[in-house]
Amino acid sequence: MKKDITTMHLDDFLSPETLRKLREPDLDLAKGLPASIYTDSEFFAFENERLFHDTWVGIGFDSDVPNTGDAIPIEVGGTPLILCRDNNSCIQVLHNVCRHRATIVLESQASGLKTFKCPYHGWVYGLDGGLLATPFWDGTASSNKCPVNPGSASLIPVRSAVWNHIVFINLSGSAQSLGEYLSEMQEELGHLDLDSMEVVHTESWIFDANWKLVMENWEVYHHVWVHQGIFDLMSDEVDLETGEPCTDMVAYNNCLMLRPNALRKESARPDPGRLPLMPWKSNVSKTQIFTSIANAILPNVTASMGRVEFAPAVYIPIAPDKTLAKMAWFIPPGIKNNRELQPEVDKILERWLGPDRTITGRRGIRAQDHHCMELQQKARRSSVANDVRFSKTWEANVRYFQNWLVDKLETRDPTAN
Repeated sequence: MKKDITTMHLDDFLSPETLRKLREPDLDLAKGLPASIYTDSEFFAFENERLFHDTWVGIGFDSDVPNTGDAIPIEVGGTPLILCRDNNSCIQVLHNVCRHRATIVLESQASGLKTFKCPYHGWVYGLDGGLLATPFWDGTASSNKCPVNPGSASLIPVRSAVWNHIVFINLSGSAQSLGEYLSEMQEELGHLDLDSMEVVHTESWIFDANWKLVMENWEVYHHVWVHQGIFDLMSDEVDLETGEPCTDMVAYNNCLMLRPNALRKESARPDPGRLPLMPWKSNVSKTQIFTSIANAILPNVTASMGRVEFAPAVYIPIAPDKTLAKMAWFIPPGIKNNRELQPEVDKILERWLGPDRTITGRRGIRAQDHHCMELQQKARRSSVANDVRFSKTWEANVRYFQNWLVDKLETRDPTAN
């Protein structure tokens, strides 16, 4: 008999001994989460129900719907949604479910919409979700004899907010404000004027790995092996005499960061060429600040920082071994349509996507990462894949994420109202 996910607890999946080993104070002695956490369909449903329902999760970018009337259907944790831009040019997220007989309203991406129309019985909703028409509900074209109250039958809105072009939602509506949730990330990146940057490219693709493996990639230990041709020198990652990394692994609350320190060579980062550097806010002095170059906003958003580009991504779980990735690249304003500078912009995209500018080429940073995650996912089918350990030098962030995950799943009482 299939288990009722809504009444399950973390200890239905992880033993006290497994949690004790994960939380071992000495990182060199700690052990990571077992393979089943990445492959088991019931645990996948459990974390979707508990984690992706209650926290702030990323679903896309404001540039996905740049104009009034633009809309795209999205599914998060099995919940069908609509991301759209309404008549006030504001981002809206709505449940993609007609209030008549629970039919999907928006089937595919659309532009220039004035309304949403259910394909089953023609109910019409505004871009803000408000019910506008229920044709022939009572046998009359206008349904005036027995009108349906829009207050009880409009599309249901989802709590949403935009931070630096990234659209977040909180399905339960009970999480702290997004500003509070992201306070540490805002403190880290708040001197940069990311809002002013313009989208230059987007990509969406599906890869065959569990979403958690993305968050566990927040270390630089793998760089010289995974990213050959991009990060080739171990001396760029660690002081070869002292063994001290050139990047600080920083983690607190809902954030993971990779922050270059004084040991990191300037040559280790790509040359911006003729492109302007990422813009600073006008009210912030340009003092020496070691800004993190790669960030993860838990549970499913990454925010990578080049010298020129801001490259956020959202990762939406589809199945235990399948994840939808959506990534966008933003550059400083004023250069998007500059033909003279286009070759410089192309270099940025090729660094991420490879010379052929495809995610399947395995020659860009992101494709290389995801290929390695797919290898990890395959390995987790093995009976010997439970003996996972962490390097004290490099992988504190990895263990932090695993602890963050189980803490979130452990603290919520499934019997609470």
